[in-house]
Amino acid sequence: MEDEHFAEYLEKSLESIFRINSRTAHTLQSNDPSEVKTVIESTLPIKGKPFNELLVQFESNIAPFLNQNRGANYAAYITGSGNPIGAIAEFIKAYFNQNGLKWNNSPIASELEQLMIRWVSDFCLLDGFKKGVLTSGGSMSNLMALHFALARKIPDREHNGFYSQKPLTVYCSEETHSSIERAMVFLGLGRKYLRKVPVDEKFQIRIDLLETVITQDINEGYEPLALVGNAGTTNTGSIDNLEALATIAKKFNLWYHVDGAYGLPARRIPELHGAFEGIELADSIIVNPHKWMYVPFEASCVLVHEIPKAIHFSPNYLMTENADKRWESSEHTIELSKEFRALKIWFTLTYYGVDQLTGFIKQDIELTNYLAEQLQIHGFEVNPNHPLSILCFRYQDTKRSNSDIEVINQRLLLHIETDGRIFLTGTKINGSTYLRTYFGNPSRTRQNVDFMISTIIELLMIEPQPE
Repeated sequence: MEDEHFAEYLEKSLESIFRINSRTAHTLQSNDPSEVKTVIESTLPIKGKPFNELLVQFESNIAPFLNQNRGANYAAYITGSGNPIGAIAEFIKAYFNQNGLKWNNSPIASELEQLMIRWVSDFCLLDGFKKGVLTSGGSMSNLMALHFALARKIPDREHNGFYSQKPLTVYCSEETHSSIERAMVFLGLGRKYLRKVPVDEKFQIRIDLLETVITQDINEGYEPLALVGNAGTTNTGSIDNLEALATIAKKFNLWYHVDGAYGLPARRIPELHGAFEGIELADSIIVNPHKWMYVPFEASCVLVHEIPKAIHFSPNYLMTENADKRWESSEHTIELSKEFRALKIWFTLTYYGVDQLTGFIKQDIELTNYLAEQLQIHGFEVNPNHPLSILCFRYQDTKRSNSDIEVINQRLLLHIETDGRIFLTGTKINGSTYLRTYFGNPSRTRQNVDFMISTIIELLMIEPQPE
């Protein structure tokens, strides 16, 4: 594996990227798995190929199915746009192949991770949250937060598990991300013991019902473990009353965790700062730089005051000197092998700076509000509760039945995916189908939003085909 032709190959790869970008008009490239499988299907190569042939094969077979997730017409899920500077960092990271499994295996990976934990905490204006770990995404971060909750609640779990423990209960709203429920499964807590509390008209957890549910569980012999608050839900971007939740967590001695994976960077905006009041009272917080800080995937943070130590053993083959002076991420997380995630965060924050990134966030919110205004002008029903950059809306016609409206919106989502010029997804609100957009891309303009609206209206006019 020589570097002799590396510069040449790198230059050709960049030319390939620019070629692909210049000829790709659609955002979503395919919605048919069989189409993709048919093109890429091949057997394991026994002999290698020259790089030029490899690149041609990549452009012919792989590149046509790359979605334009960085493009201004992509507005699905909560997928951040990434940024070209972060992409350069990813290349550098891969070239030097750093593995943070132990401090001495990559001192800079270990130390820069801790610095980036502090930088992300500072970006979100959090005092005291200077410890934590970087993970692959919000699902892993939420799992780690509940792991920390268990480490505090049951210190001897490392040896004895929690087989003799009363059933442990966790509390969240109906709008909380499904990764909390998945964490209940992977940690062995069981979905049965996750209490999903109803929400109000603003999709915030019902504080009055929450306390009743906890009290009832205690009276029935359960052991409350943790309370999860939302700082920007995936469905609508709603923010719970975090201060009220902190009061309840303290009253019942619960680990208080806040999922700010998406929304928390908006705390930088003065007009929104108050919406997050009380978050500083949490025991753990997560935020995903790969969402609203525009860092390329994968980059998520778990932020804490202090990490509850849950692993007190190390195999002989991982013994090192000066262990007491070194930060060993592997002693606190599921991962042993660990990629150098901190580098792309460092590149992004250093190149763009806090002010410019905050400006990008503000622009996303302004364009979301513009989209809402224009959709209403065109007769769409818009969910009025959109405090951040997520918007839910649907076609509405008072002359049609609810069942007809439901079918029309479901069909519209299918047409959007099949057409491919724009990409957004759907969701359910109070049992009804809504179209849903997420804006998290600094390159998006009002012209892009106008194109999105005109495309939606055009696809709405497609007549249903006979079955």
